[in-house]
Amino acid sequence: MNYSKPGFTWRETVTTMTDKFIPGLSHKLEDVIGNEVMANLPLQMALYFNVVLVPIWFIILIIHMISQYPAFNELYKFITFAIVITLLSIEALRLYLGYEGNLRDKIPELAGFWMLSVLLQLPLQTFLLLNPYFKLHVVTRTIQFIMCVLLMIQLISGYSALKYTANKQATYVRIMNLHNHVPASSKESKYKIQ
Repeated sequence: MNYSKPGFTWRETVTTMTDKFIPGLSHKLEDVIGNEVMANLPLQMALYFNVVLVPIWFIILIIHMISQYPAFNELYKFITFAIVITLLSIEALRLYLGYEGNLRDKIPELAGFWMLSVLLQLPLQTFLLLNPYFKLHVVTRTIQFIMCVLLMIQLISGYSALKYTANKQATYVRIMNLHNHVPASSKESKYKIQ
């Protein structure tokens, strides 16, 4: 840019240089459409408490299984061992997807988190809590109850977060289509619009 043009004032020079180093400082960017990330606070709090509680829950569950293992028959030993291993692996994946989907407003991760919670985690957690043959001690029953309550909170707040994020992103795509900010080929590839 040539700053020595006649009619190019000192103020315009400073404004132009400022805009090069700090864009948007000298004027308002009202026409730019942005996508603000909005995390669901109840879901994030439940996920945080769940992450803190999982190691304690797992240690208590393993101690309980070791103490009760000789009393179980062979079929029940296999079932409880399979359930505990499945729960732990699903829990790690589920918490990762929940954090990723909630903090970054990603619908596939939130949907995966919610489906894992409903289809796998909820039945397995309630089986461990309500099964009379598992013979839970007071501490184990308490921690299992807390895990089930956290799971229910995550299901409810996860559904609302998923619904809100989907509506917000659909609105964002409609606004982009209305203002023609993105070419059609880019929209089809990015948002899978057909």
